[in-house]
Amino acid sequence: MFLIRSLIGKVISLAIVLLVVAGVGWYFLIREDNEVQKEAAPVSDAVKQAAAASPTTAAAAATTGVSASPTVAAPAAGAASTLTGKNYKLVDGQSLAWYLAPEKLSRLPTSSVAKGQTSDVKGEFHLTADGLNPAKPTKLTVGVARLKSEEARRDDRMRDALETTKFPTATFTATKLTGMPKDFTATDTVMHMTGILNVHGVAKEVTWELKVKRDGEILSGLATVKVKYTDFGMTKPAVAGFVTVEDELTLQIQLFATPS
Repeated sequence: MFLIRSLIGKVISLAIVLLVVAGVGWYFLIREDNEVQKEAAPVSDAVKQAAAASPTTAAAAATTGVSASPTVAAPAAGAASTLTGKNYKLVDGQSLAWYLAPEKLSRLPTSSVAKGQTSDVKGEFHLTADGLNPAKPTKLTVGVARLKSEEARRDDRMRDALETTKFPTATFTATKLTGMPKDFTATDTVMHMTGILNVHGVAKEVTWELKVKRDGEILSGLATVKVKYTDFGMTKPAVAGFVTVEDELTLQIQLFATPS
């Protein structure tokens, strides 16, 4: 009996040690502290250069007679809206999409927020003075198979949850845009964009908060929405067998677009 108790004690002690080691490893090697982006990002020089080199920017300039430079001055206050009939296309390689997923070490209160992102974002949107142009589809496509975080094991689990071999992309098709301003300025305009989000082969209506600012001819937009894995028929991923995630996660897309 003494030997059995001793063996049980050693097993329990070993389990505690392994849990502590796993926790320390997770805290220093896997744990991430990411925050929700609050504002549409400033238009960087890299974005301006990419926009100036875009064939669509040059074509739009040739059609309108406006210089292809992405730093064209914004219209004066009180001028007529410049948004009516405007079509925009994302600047190649400059937009980003990411998820923010709260994680927790199993059986311990310590938590963190993981972030996985991709620059595989394509799309276009079509505006009128009142919102979306119903005659042309406003649609975004994100290559979820290319989502990448700071931890390869997390990425593997997320790809499994998304079943990226079957569903390599997620799409959003907008149906309504509210809060359209007369024109965009250098500070964020807050709007709401409703439409159909298709992830993991499941389509669901969602409404994003959309913040948009303008720098010359370039629009910078930040779209934010909260969703649940279960909304899209996904099983919550687990990392390394001892890290669990909450059902709700935040999706954000940072967009840079020019007239097309």
